[in-house]
Amino acid sequence: MHIRMDNQRTGILLLYTGSPDAPTPKAVRQYLKRFLMDPYVLSMPPWLRGILVHGIIAPFRAKSSAEKYKSIWMEEGSPLVVITDRFAAALQRALPGYKVAVGSAYGAKTVADALQELLQEPLDKIVVLPLFPHFAGATRGSLLAMLDAACAAVDVSVPQMRIVPPFFSYGPYKDAMCGVAAPLLASFRPDCVVFSYHGLPVRQGRAKPTDGSALTYEEQCLRTTELLAAPLGIEKKKCIHAYQSRFGRGWLEPLLEPELERLASSGCRRVALIAPSFVTDCLETLEELDMRAKETFIKAGGKDFMRVPCLNDHPLWVAAAVNTVIAAA
Repeated sequence: MHIRMDNQRTGILLLYTGSPDAPTPKAVRQYLKRFLMDPYVLSMPPWLRGILVHGIIAPFRAKSSAEKYKSIWMEEGSPLVVITDRFAAALQRALPGYKVAVGSAYGAKTVADALQELLQEPLDKIVVLPLFPHFAGATRGSLLAMLDAACAAVDVSVPQMRIVPPFFSYGPYKDAMCGVAAPLLASFRPDCVVFSYHGLPVRQGRAKPTDGSALTYEEQCLRTTELLAAPLGIEKKKCIHAYQSRFGRGWLEPLLEPELERLASSGCRRVALIAPSFVTDCLETLEELDMRAKETFIKAGGKDFMRVPCLNDHPLWVAAAVNTVIAAA
């Protein structure tokens, strides 16, 4: 697939979270400090956040987190980084008239680095595609604040920017999700399908989005389950909605692992899981879901567990992103 856009000088800026540089305690500790010191992630007074992150979380979680990263690490590096780069390369091939750059919130190549890369080109505009289907302050909100800071710091004129809004309800995204999931579900024939979303504290998950979105993060996730379950032909009684990756009390519910235990104890033997929060496989899907969530379900009496892979660099997702970028440009 190649699309030529004559007389267009457009950059595409892909934004995502990023990953530690290596699956080692030192690298993970540095990553956790960058990640958790972000006020959009931990919304508390700076002095308290500093004590919590530097004095407790980073020192004591680095080793265990590094072991988790090690269990999923690819020969080329972090799965999230490797696959995101593959997706960016596929998008570049599909849109040869555009210039694609990738920037991360907490990884080695930052949002500012990616912006500088694009500014080396004579561009008329930049389409910004945060690789998160839903709005949350800790993801899209933080990345766009970093982009604002990066734009303010450069000493050259920044082209007009067009931000792709949350795309959980966009037809191309839904078609790609269903196109990847449908054949796998038909083959696996699950008793129940679980839609698992990245958890947030209730106060963040139910807060009014700062980008003008009409729905809260929780409402966006619930709507996504509805929008995907219907075309996939999943009966309402077999469709479960849950949240994963809890870090503390007062988070959105129902929680994933208790739901998996409940399903197993109620006689459900075959569970399929879809994780629409993530367009790219990462620690949360490859380790938390494929390993720990599966183990929870099997130990509780379940028999078979399948997770539908993320969109990654699947041709359907590349095509959806092309359509989304062109519509935004």
